[in-house]
Amino acid sequence: MAIQDWETKSSGVLYRRFRAGESLIGELESFARSEGIREAIVTSCIGSLSELKLRNLCGYEEGTPEFQRQVIDESLELVSAEGYIQPLPEGGIRVHIHVAAARPSGEMVGGHCEDATFLTGAFMYIQVIE
Repeated sequence: MAIQDWETKSSGVLYRRFRAGESLIGELESFARSEGIREAIVTSCIGSLSELKLRNLCGYEEGTPEFQRQVIDESLELVSAEGYIQPLPEGGIRVHIHVAAARPSGEMVGGHCEDATFLTGAFMYIQVIE
């Protein structure tokens, strides 16, 4: 089996500071549109959250995924968020982010992020792909 080479070009790294009360997914989508970003990799994001909405895979039977949704409404330290922005066939974009967050006790929670609200804010770096 041959390995296919993928050629991509980076057009640079962008920085985005999120403020308290902002939405991770909504603000990232708005930022991507305003900057003309069609495809990118979220390489780093740290900060704090007041609410985290997760949708995690909990089963996969006969080709059908089953998801469990959870809303964590408490103060969390955002340890990591990574993912991507990708173009959709109809011209839009898709933001797909996974997070790892810590409770004050140090217990970790995380998974697929449907959305999150920043508590004090966050700092994100995005690698744009041409």
